[in-house]
Amino acid sequence: MAKTTPNISFTPYQPKADEEYMNKKQLKHFRDILENWKAELSDDIDRTVHHMQDEVSTFADPNDRASQESDMALELRNRDRERKLIKKIETTLRNIDADEYGYCESCGVEIGLKRLEARPTATLCIDCKTLDELREKQVAK
Repeated sequence: MAKTTPNISFTPYQPKADEEYMNKKQLKHFRDILENWKAELSDDIDRTVHHMQDEVSTFADPNDRASQESDMALELRNRDRERKLIKKIETTLRNIDADEYGYCESCGVEIGLKRLEARPTATLCIDCKTLDELREKQVAK
């Protein structure tokens, strides 16, 4: 069964019993996922730009104009988040090139294939991420 990272389908990686963590095959698997995801996000951004250029019109009714502006603002916020995600994907691809991918930035342990397939841009193992989120909640109170 294929899994999905936003709109990207891929076959989950099946490691062999004695396979080394983050070997060339695994790195290629994640590079492919990330490059496909980046390409899809870039296409979405391009489509939005063209759509917004095509849809620009002036409405006589203030409610229609407000609705259009609200829709465009929401779309722009979404695309801005996607642009930030593309930067994160590019950073992750550089980590793959530097052989630093798949290991926790905080404690250095393996992040794990399943976690990376669920979130290919993850930089923290599940334990460090959990601690990070707990600290975040405490600071927010």
